[in-house]
Amino acid sequence: MIASNGADQSSGIGFAIPINTAKAVLADLSRYGRVKRPSLGIVSYAIGPDLASQMGLAADAGVLVQKVIPAVRPNAQAFAAATSRRMSETLHSARGDLIVAIDGHEVTEPQDISAVMEKHQAGDTVSVTFFRGRKQITLKLVMGEAQDTNN
Repeated sequence: MIASNGADQSSGIGFAIPINTAKAVLADLSRYGRVKRPSLGIVSYAIGPDLASQMGLAADAGVLVQKVIPAVRPNAQAFAAATSRRMSETLHSARGDLIVAIDGHEVTEPQDISAVMEKHQAGDTVSVTFFRGRKQITLKLVMGEAQDTNN
């Protein structure tokens, strides 16, 4: 998209989609007739060192699970069962689960989760490492299918 505003010069904004994302979308379209993107079935919040220290978390950084999305099957149920029943209190205390790695890849922000998701499909199993309080837990979780959030 280029905005010239009638001038001889133009300033442009470029939009790009990574080729691996485009390939995955095309593969889904040809196989299923629609796009099926994987999801952990969570809403998350990046936690840096300062906030982790203030909250008394066991790790310096990670992704705090704010909410489990029940519509994302089957993983949301598995993750909900694996996490505490205190999800509504996650940002109000240090008791929420802090994801620090997926499949051995460090996770410090939600974009890190997205990068791992690009390598998988809905139904794949991933290894998720997180802290619940001071206890480190690693679970094998099945990724669900991302839901359209515009509906």
